[in-house]
Amino acid sequence: MSHQQDLVICREVGDRNGKGRALNNLGTALQQVRRFDEAIDAHQQDLIICREQGDRHGEGQALGNLGTALQQVRRFDEAIDAHQQAAALFTELYDHHREAQALNNLGTALQEVRRFIDAVDAHRQAAALFTELDDHHREGQALNNLGIALQEVRNFTDAVEAHQQAADLFTQLGDHHREAQALNNLGIALQEARNFVEAVDAHQQAATLFTELGDHHREGQALDYLGTALHQGRRFAEAIDAHQQAAALFTQLGDRHREAQALNNFGTALQQVRRFEEAATAHEQAAALFVKLGDRRREDKALSDLGAARDQAWGTEDRPRGLWRMLTGRRRERRVRPFDAVASLGPVLEPTQ
Repeated sequence: MSHQQDLVICREVGDRNGKGRALNNLGTALQQVRRFDEAIDAHQQDLIICREQGDRHGEGQALGNLGTALQQVRRFDEAIDAHQQAAALFTELYDHHREAQALNNLGTALQEVRRFIDAVDAHRQAAALFTELDDHHREGQALNNLGIALQEVRNFTDAVEAHQQAADLFTQLGDHHREAQALNNLGIALQEARNFVEAVDAHQQAATLFTELGDHHREGQALDYLGTALHQGRRFAEAIDAHQQAAALFTQLGDRHREAQALNNFGTALQQVRRFEEAATAHEQAAALFVKLGDRRREDKALSDLGAARDQAWGTEDRPRGLWRMLTGRRRERRVRPFDAVASLGPVLEPTQ
């Protein structure tokens, strides 16, 4: 029997409690098939019924599910309010497991509106509760999310520790997909802490795991981040190989945006070994893709790097003057060193929910 049929029957017989349960189940099913607006409506109706019936526990569940649906349609302020109410209710009811889940979801919503200090607090509370409850899987998820929030407030030492703890937990639990996500985030934090040797190791482990799991999209991400870590550690030949592999994967997957990012990083690595013509070709391909994607900021960056590569390829005596204006039709405001391109795109961190 479908959730919708269950809902119809409960309405016909006047079973309000059953109707609330059916709405909750329907809402979660609608979220699974990405029909979020309908899911929000179902959870809101469930919430009204739970409050009418004085069902405090059901009210907390309805609020939590409503919050997750609201996040999916980017109604973050409303999602934050729903998660906060859910966490407060579960605290009153001494349901610490659902309290921790609500706090972890609250943290992810707070990150979306850039309230990172509040997000750190929410994820810390969630992780501590999951630890006390011996729910090590969700503890790992909360720790990984905590690490992401800590990176945003530039507390890289604590971020490294949080991601490492998360990775260790997922390794023990045999959850290799989340282990790889945590390792990739660990690598990013280690790069920010300028610990490039360990960052390389973390990204290599993540890439290997994603390859084994057949997740080629995240494999490409891990390879591109590996390339930046190798570049920072001045292992340019290996960085070139990593970025090239990443670009090839994203080409196969049809992810043009990440393909362009990998190509531009590929070009900056090629410049370091004085392969300027090849670097210029990579930057030119990246810029062309960014033009198609309408990403003006990254287009400008790729064109700036292209100008630098052409300058080096042609030499100081032979290069045409005003190359930037010739390539873009715009005045160049500043010269960005090729090495800056490695960090210019920013990390794409992997939250776990």
